Amino acid sequence: MSKLGIIGLGKVGTQVLTDVQQLNLFSEIILIDDRADVASGEALDHIHSQGLINTAHIKIRSGVYQDLTDADFIVIAASEATDKNNGDRTLLAQGNHDIIKGIMSQIAEVTQEAVVILISNPVDSMVYFANQIDYPAHKIIGTGTALETSRFKTIIADHYQIDPNNVEAFVIGEHGQHAIPVWSKVHIHGMELSEFEALSDRPAIDKSHISSIINEVSMDVFYQKGWTNAAISKVTSFLIQSIALDQRTITPLTSLSSEYGLEDGAFSLPTLIDKKGIVQRFAITLDKEEERELKEAYEYIRQTIHTAQQ
Repeated sequence: MSKLGIIGLGKVGTQVLTDVQQLNLFSEIILIDDRADVASGEALDHIHSQGLINTAHIKIRSGVYQDLTDADFIVIAASEATDKNNGDRTLLAQGNHDIIKGIMSQIAEVTQEAVVILISNPVDSMVYFANQIDYPAHKIIGTGTALETSRFKTIIADHYQIDPNNVEAFVIGEHGQHAIPVWSKVHIHGMELSEFEALSDRPAIDKSHISSIINEVSMDVFYQKGWTNAAISKVTSFLIQSIALDQRTITPLTSLSSEYGLEDGAFSLPTLIDKKGIVQRFAITLDKEEERELKEAYEYIRQTIHTAQQ
């Protein structure tokens, strides 16, 4: 069986632990946090559920980086505190720059084999910084716009009153206000939107409105709860399961960029993953407006990277 490490036991890291425990893919989970009592407390709390018939018996404990030597996966959810009055993820860039590079340096000292899934925000910039450490680039995966993709599909499905799994759609670019819904590729069970609307007698969808709220809906969660954790944890569990089972899944994820002439950056594109990590990023054909928006996203991420390094 496999071993998982989770670094950062805040709201997100703890939710990841809860969800991953139910995957039954790991025999051991190591928890690392600079608050050792929080890590050991979360381990104990989750162990207490293992007397239930629907929960597997997994060794969960707090640990140190040396315990990750033989880890198969490492999830990084560590972050400086978020301002509950401001949901702009880029405000975390400067503080998280040091945190992520410090964590990656310690990981690289004990292993070069684990697949690292990076959640910490702003995730695109953090993926860039993680790659400044000597570690295999194909094993560093940012959750990117996988969450926006789920939101996008759900919003479209709500409009048409159908199952979101019947919506073929995805989002690329930045995890944040420069997320780009790729309308040129959207289909409903293989049907173009115009065909589906005609056949189903559903009203035309307002593309511009939906595009404008892809990031806003996450802020609705943030300002009402004070944080977001449930959906991004599900994204992380999905990625872990896909990689662990070698399902060769394609989903929008962030890694280092070179496509479209947008080099030395990191943004989200449809990405094929297998048990070794990233196999291929797909430089899909975009319409002119999508190309323009992707360049804007790239430049915004580059500016965030520059600011964080100061």
